[in-house]
Amino acid sequence: MQVPFNMKRLIDTEIRFPQRFTTMVTKNWGFIFWNEGNKASHDSNHAVITDTIGVESSVRELEFFYKSKGISPRVYSALKANELERIRPALDGHGFTIDIMNDEYFVHDHESVLHPVEELHIDRVKKLDIDMMETIAVEFGGDWTIKVVEKHLQHPSYHLLGGFVDGELASLASVSVFAGYSRVDDVFTRNMFRGKGFAGAMIHHLINYHRGISDNYLYLYSNNPAAIKIYEKAGFSRVPQDFKTWIAYKE
Repeated sequence: MQVPFNMKRLIDTEIRFPQRFTTMVTKNWGFIFWNEGNKASHDSNHAVITDTIGVESSVRELEFFYKSKGISPRVYSALKANELERIRPALDGHGFTIDIMNDEYFVHDHESVLHPVEELHIDRVKKLDIDMMETIAVEFGGDWTIKVVEKHLQHPSYHLLGGFVDGELASLASVSVFAGYSRVDDVFTRNMFRGKGFAGAMIHHLINYHRGISDNYLYLYSNNPAAIKIYEKAGFSRVPQDFKTWIAYKE
């Protein structure tokens, strides 16, 4: 039996999800995620400040930590109302650049009106072959993504789905199953295969696939209007949120 939806639990899942592929250190002010084997990955190397009391010392500590590892300091939103107003002075004082992301969160709560595409054959991918590695590196712009996916694949609750056309990788999507909530990620269609309905077919398939493995709430986020239209057709609805999403970084 599914328990009532709880935004706080979704946020907690979202904040902690990188521990699947990186090291998470809990501090009295929040979390530090780091992976010296994949320094170029932002999701693998960032801090989240959940307690803004004494934020100046928190920023100083996380900056020192990442610089000592040879990693550019980076801070992600804790998905709390008005947090940036409290944190910004310390970030500005330490020379961080702040980007507002405007991400919106969605939960699947009604039936999809999308349909499969016969041309697209979708399977679960349990290991990346050379062709898939090359495709992922080109589409995402670096080997760091391959390292994240390979680390993910070691966890049984990570399900990577590949869409193939005549044996060639056309699209990807993944779902990570946590306690009560499952996170959709890694959604993309290669440029040469766009405009054929493959993105919608993949999301439609992922929803049905997820039903077969879990009764969790299925969620995702996006700030891409074209992608959001597909997600809404797939049965995802916006979740009311009182926070802004942002990242801060210092090169």
